[in-house]
Amino acid sequence: MSPTNLRPDAKSPEQWWAPPETSPEGQPGSPPKVPTPVTEKKDPLIGTVVGSFRLIRKLGGGGMGTVYLGEHTLIGSKVAVKFLHEHFASNEALVQRFLAEARSVNLIGHENIINIFDMSLLPPRRHYLVMEYLEGSPLSSMTGSPQPPSVIVPILTQVCDALQAAHLNGVVHRDLKPENIFLVRHDRTPHFVKVLDFGIAKLLDGAHSPGQTSMGTIIGTPEYMAPEQWAGKGVDGRTDLYALGIISYELLTGRTPFPKGGLGSLLHAHLQELPPAPHELTPSVPLPLSQLVMRAMAKRPEDRFRTAAEMRTALEQALAGQAPAPLPSLATPAPAPVPAATPPSLPLDTAMAIPATAPAPPRRPASPPPLEAFAKGVLTPGSEPLRMSCTDLSRAGAFLCTEGSLPPLRSRVALTLEVRGQNLPCTGEVVRHVTPAQAGSWGMRAGFAVQFINLSAEARDALSRLSQGQTAPSATPKVLSDDPQAESLLTMLQQRMNADPYVLLSLPQNATFDEVRQHGRAATSALETIAARPLSARQAKELSEMRSRIEKAADLLGHPRQRIEHDAWRANYAGVARCISSGLTATEIESLRARYLVAHPGTEARERIHAATASAWESQGSIGLALAEYEKALAADPLNLQLQQRYWNLKQRGVKPTPPPESSSKEGQDVPGLRRRR
Repeated sequence: MSPTNLRPDAKSPEQWWAPPETSPEGQPGSPPKVPTPVTEKKDPLIGTVVGSFRLIRKLGGGGMGTVYLGEHTLIGSKVAVKFLHEHFASNEALVQRFLAEARSVNLIGHENIINIFDMSLLPPRRHYLVMEYLEGSPLSSMTGSPQPPSVIVPILTQVCDALQAAHLNGVVHRDLKPENIFLVRHDRTPHFVKVLDFGIAKLLDGAHSPGQTSMGTIIGTPEYMAPEQWAGKGVDGRTDLYALGIISYELLTGRTPFPKGGLGSLLHAHLQELPPAPHELTPSVPLPLSQLVMRAMAKRPEDRFRTAAEMRTALEQALAGQAPAPLPSLATPAPAPVPAATPPSLPLDTAMAIPATAPAPPRRPASPPPLEAFAKGVLTPGSEPLRMSCTDLSRAGAFLCTEGSLPPLRSRVALTLEVRGQNLPCTGEVVRHVTPAQAGSWGMRAGFAVQFINLSAEARDALSRLSQGQTAPSATPKVLSDDPQAESLLTMLQQRMNADPYVLLSLPQNATFDEVRQHGRAATSALETIAARPLSARQAKELSEMRSRIEKAADLLGHPRQRIEHDAWRANYAGVARCISSGLTATEIESLRARYLVAHPGTEARERIHAATASAWESQGSIGLALAEYEKALAADPLNLQLQQRYWNLKQRGVKPTPPPESSSKEGQDVPGLRRRR
């Protein structure tokens, strides 16, 4: 979900995003300009406080909702708040799809998909989502002229990563287009991708009859719609890959494969016409890349890439100059493929109509039925263990259904998951409550959501297998001797295993959440490289333990509610600031601070002394000295919101902290405004 226009007939979308302070290549550019709002009647929501955010101004709107800029009432961090249109609120089925898609997308938790921080209700019937506010520009800003493959392919591979994560969670975008792919600023990536509007087209589909294609109710954007969408047939992940093929074509050639026109001409083109290959229009496009794009745009889903991951691999190979896999014929039906030894990541839908003369493709395995799972745990001290039904179970967490008393937010609950005869012990941190009243409004069961903490690698693997309908492996591993090359790497890694999570993942103390995910993924990839070697039983065990620790470190630092407590207890005020700006509420932070002060007696007094000294230096214009004192105050009380705000506002002046000069007098030096008594 995200603040973009949702209907294909929108004429002039409002600019809801902030332009970057630097150019896409990272060169200094002109300072960002805030769009001048259109003069209109007073919006009653402007100035309203929802949760911890005050609505500042309207950013944009579309077919499903209106988006506002929200600012944290204490620390000033910005978010985008999307309100479902009031006339949709009377359609209970549509409201439930709106909320269900938000939950589905949030469970994906991928760095290339926009984050959803919260969803709630503003009485009487204003459903809304709180999302990250993006600074950058949409991919559509790069269309209109051919772009170099070296620039385009890294963008497309990130989109593939986002689609693969979504498809594995059963979410199909169905309205992928350049406007829904956003490029944001990132420290190390010139064009970091955020995919927007997951599931919006699916929501609109539920509000109309299947197959409707009249203007205003068409499901998708005509220029990027796959043939099966035009035909009103079932869609799957390959529908998104078709749209990505169209986008790739447009970026590489500077034009869409089919000229814009009426719906009739576009319908005929997408169903029947074969456009010229990209390299025929732009000779600088490598032939392997051109063939890849044409395969993604194949008329029949079974002739395209099976998964987004497969397309990503092909993109990397094409950029490296390697020949792609044989391209299926686009003019005649392809022969039935031989079933692979390993099933594809996603079940493929063969409901798309194909010529009567074509051989029937083999039936793919159907999607596994939803997991019937339960969890047992003690929710309140002294009570008996409670057995609860689980929904939305994944490696990341689960929703536990209960109408009884709920454990406090941010508390940790020891659980035993019961899934298909397996008992998996784990710990979950409570991240959300759904009361019976809210459950009735949202059409779901009451209970609470947990994120798994310190889940072992074995339990994660078991949940992955079970969610795909697989059983635990029964083969006995072959006894092997130590692999010498792997041993040297394992020895090196073992020395870092007991280090702080930041050291373990080679991260700075103020790392962004995107950096945490990137480094965690890189570390896991390095271990997977070692795992591919013939390891002994001892080496395999050590590798599993290392992977578990790395996953725990990435989980700890990758979630604000976990990381802020870790950083606060270690006086890492810069890491705390990252967590504050991620959207945590002031109530949550103040509650955590109260516990922190109880656990660290005397810190509040030290904070006041350093803060007063800093204020005195600041009043005298000694910004460097003031910053140094503010840092000492924050080291003592890192969860002090007002102190954080004062420090970072002063920090923006670009002055480095300066330690106070040593005095030749044993009595020390006077601080302006806090002079010693003589």
